[in-house]
Amino acid sequence: MAVGLRFLLLGLLICLALSAVGQNLNAIDSLKRSLTDESTEHQFELLNAIGFEYRYSYPDSTIFYCSRAFELGKKIAVKKNLSKPLSFIGLAYANKGIYNKSAEYHERAIEVAVEQQDSIQLGFGYNNLGRMYFDGGDLVRASDNLVRSRDIFEVLQEKLGLAYVYRSLANLYKSQYQFDQALEMSTRAYELRRQLGDKRSIVSSLLELALVYEAMDNTEMALQKMRLADSIARQVNDRVTLAELDLGMAEILFDEKEYKEANAKAEEVLTIISEHSNQKLFMRASLLRGKYLVTQKKFREALLIFEDLIKKAEESGNLVYQIEATQAASACYLALGEKTKANELNDKSEILEERIKNTDMQQQIERLQFQLQIEKKERENAMLKSAQVKNESLLSAQRFQNRLLLGLIISITAAMIIFWSFSRKRKLVNQKLQAQNQQLSELNNEKNSLMNIVAHDLKAPLNRILGLTQVLELEGDLSAKQQEYIKMIKNSTRAGSNLIIDLLDVNAIEEKGSAPNPVALNLREWLNERVNSFKLLADAKQLKLEVDNQAPAWFTTDTNFLGRIFDNLLSNAIKFSGPEKVIEVGVYAHGNSITITIKDEGPGFSETDKLLMFQKFKRLSAQPTGGESSNGLGLAIVKTLVDRLNGTIGLESKPGFGAKFIITLPALKS
Repeated sequence: MAVGLRFLLLGLLICLALSAVGQNLNAIDSLKRSLTDESTEHQFELLNAIGFEYRYSYPDSTIFYCSRAFELGKKIAVKKNLSKPLSFIGLAYANKGIYNKSAEYHERAIEVAVEQQDSIQLGFGYNNLGRMYFDGGDLVRASDNLVRSRDIFEVLQEKLGLAYVYRSLANLYKSQYQFDQALEMSTRAYELRRQLGDKRSIVSSLLELALVYEAMDNTEMALQKMRLADSIARQVNDRVTLAELDLGMAEILFDEKEYKEANAKAEEVLTIISEHSNQKLFMRASLLRGKYLVTQKKFREALLIFEDLIKKAEESGNLVYQIEATQAASACYLALGEKTKANELNDKSEILEERIKNTDMQQQIERLQFQLQIEKKERENAMLKSAQVKNESLLSAQRFQNRLLLGLIISITAAMIIFWSFSRKRKLVNQKLQAQNQQLSELNNEKNSLMNIVAHDLKAPLNRILGLTQVLELEGDLSAKQQEYIKMIKNSTRAGSNLIIDLLDVNAIEEKGSAPNPVALNLREWLNERVNSFKLLADAKQLKLEVDNQAPAWFTTDTNFLGRIFDNLLSNAIKFSGPEKVIEVGVYAHGNSITITIKDEGPGFSETDKLLMFQKFKRLSAQPTGGESSNGLGLAIVKTLVDRLNGTIGLESKPGFGAKFIITLPALKS
């Protein structure tokens, strides 16, 4: 793209952002002047309005004003909108990147809206929760909440709410490359906001339309929407967005080797933005400032900036800035003649880049899973809407019959006719319901077949990659770095292959209902061997395995099923335990049955986790402590296999105090 066009696109995009998401300083000043110490509903709305305007640039101010609004609303017992300040606080935490707190406030907002029977705020609550899940990468839960919000606003014909949720759905579809649906949602949002007449909202919708057209490679339409928005957007004043404009210009100037002018703009941005008000802009500006110092050969000063950026990026989990700052710091050390330190940072950046590649592979698999679920949900929604129309028709007919019954009580003959007619129609309804159930069963079978096809198609290339790495190892003459790269490839390939195997296994277990194959085994020796196979994995994380082996010498069961159960639970305990923790494994005999216990000192399970833990593809609140992958299938497989062995599985856990799984299995008849 030509430099002039690059400047035009960047300028237009940031001017649109200025109107779309920036805070309105004039509005804030006006609202603050209207505040008093009175405990009135008007003061409640003023506090909410101020908090809403601060949500992007100064989210901590949003939390302050909206917390005051919520307490005032409770004090004066407002009948509606009490959930609004909770929703705004949730938005503020999402903008700060604290998604667990954001989810907590959005869920509280939904609860309050339900208690107040406030349908409009309930719709906004589901929309905000859906957007939070979308920003956090949980697309399935994002879709569920956005669909709930859309259904509420469509019933209420609430234009403002529909505009918000259509915009949210457009972003969701765009993330899945479903551009036709994204364009439809963005167009609907724009038309609604034109009807409402709010200029800031109109500019926001035009920006969304422009970005969708740009993603579709329709540059002409994208520029048309941007120019239209730019003609509306120039009256709004927002320091943060102006800073983003300066920073974008600075980055282009730096690429054009206009270093001094680029540095001046970056320094100006750093006088406006702090890491607490907008961390992403702060890191971008700091990185550009450090690069400028490198061009001036001030390597020590640049290193101070790059090392501070590495630390902040590690704390926030931002791999992109970690990699860029690490590579820049490595170049500085190399220029200063400190080759050992330079090589160390260079190796670190290569490892970080490998992590991004692994994350991309996982996201591709999750995108396939999400698309399958979205397609299923869309079919189900279409069927539900069709059923709703039919049910409404049936209800209308039923009301008509009731009116007839009142007039036909006088005549026994008429009553018999009505009874016969009613019975016949009910039979037809039952037949229709049976047909619908059959259709749902066919859709479920279609989904399972599609999942198996996708999994098998992915498994073959992964196995080929693994085979090629083994061939490279057999060739020999590999350097230490090449051997390390091959090890990374093998680990990534095995992770993807294990996910596919779990997908195939859980489907095969559920669909075929495979019966166990009883075999007598020396359980005491089996347990010792099984635990020893995990020693290296535990030692790598500095974990201590304590075993209380009171197993019977001989026990009859399915060894494959038992192995899958034990391996899944023990590997989970290792995966979710921090360094220097203790994992306790016990096996005990009780008559003709055994009890297996596996206890860890990890994060434990919340009450919500306990409701979801044995369901497929459910990600729980705990995260692996060593960067391991987790696909949400392990506990579902464990539960299914325990059931196959006629056993039971129990859990003792509190959040923050670890977890203890208790498996009881009877001996099988050989």
